[in-house]
Amino acid sequence: MRRVLLGLLLSLPLTTLSAAVERQSLAAVRQAVAAQLASIFRRQWQDFDVQVPPLDPRLQLPACSAPLRIEPLRGEVKPGSLSVRVHCPGDRQWSIYAKAVVRVYQPVITLRQGLPKGTRLTAAMVALQRQELGRLRQGYFTDPSRVIGLRLRRSLPAGAVLQPGMLVADTLVHRGQAVTIQASLGTLEVSMEGHALMDGARGERIRVRNDRSRQVVEGVVQGPGEVRVQL
Repeated sequence: MRRVLLGLLLSLPLTTLSAAVERQSLAAVRQAVAAQLASIFRRQWQDFDVQVPPLDPRLQLPACSAPLRIEPLRGEVKPGSLSVRVHCPGDRQWSIYAKAVVRVYQPVITLRQGLPKGTRLTAAMVALQRQELGRLRQGYFTDPSRVIGLRLRRSLPAGAVLQPGMLVADTLVHRGQAVTIQASLGTLEVSMEGHALMDGARGERIRVRNDRSRQVVEGVVQGPGEVRVQL
């Protein structure tokens, strides 16, 4: 009986006997991809997760005798779906491509309660809430001071993530209005009288006309009837 068993073992292909030790672990490949991407995203983000879908189980790769090299296909690695090249630089070299999904999270400004169109926001109306940034294609805010005092363009429900397109600032300068044009030249501050040629909210760039020189320049609205230009 022992001779029969020995004969059966000797008749099996060598690859069958050694496959368990010679094949590359696909789980190890996934772990290497996840670890490399995590090291890249950790430089910029604190809250993220990396998911690497299972590789094709039909892959039969030689076990790599050197550390795997993971190379993103694009120079700039951003959150979302990614493709990477996995290269074995060992004695029996091989390369494959793997996919991964990286989700980044950050506290952003949301509404504590549902509010109607035209509501002027106060600190009590907003809160920071953890959100996946990949879903916020239209932008977001992380600093409450950026939204306090702005008005809603439309009604929004409780929990809505505030995005720039949802908010509007009060118009502080109206077209045709007399304005004070402020400029600085070194330590010298100069004020001139002029007229606005456009409506503008705080921080917006508008065109104004200097009443004395009749010159038209661009400036940034600083407050009601005040525009600062760069000389």
